[in-house]
Amino acid sequence: MISHIAVLFAPMVFALVADTDPVTNPVYTCPFKAGQVVIEQAEPSGDVIVQVDGQARPYVMDKLKLVPKDRGLPSFLFQPDLKRWQWLNDQGDPTESVGCTEKPSLKTG
Repeated sequence: MISHIAVLFAPMVFALVADTDPVTNPVYTCPFKAGQVVIEQAEPSGDVIVQVDGQARPYVMDKLKLVPKDRGLPSFLFQPDLKRWQWLNDQGDPTESVGCTEKPSLKTG
């Protein structure tokens, strides 16, 4: 009898485990004063796509800092304990720090 009950509850246990898994490749949407920034987390290569007001730009993740591949673009620093991103000026100093919404990436693989 106990084995029959366990079989009935097993799918619910797997569903709960799947729902509580951390987001492995989150997409952050950040409302900076200079414009909305969407950050798609790093690929295995370390490449990151950052959209600033709808313009997709290539970046590279260097530890917790996003460094643009193209000149003239801002850098961003992630504060994981606060789930916040900082907009960095040309000298690398933070000019603005905002809380961002986080959702799972639609990409697979």
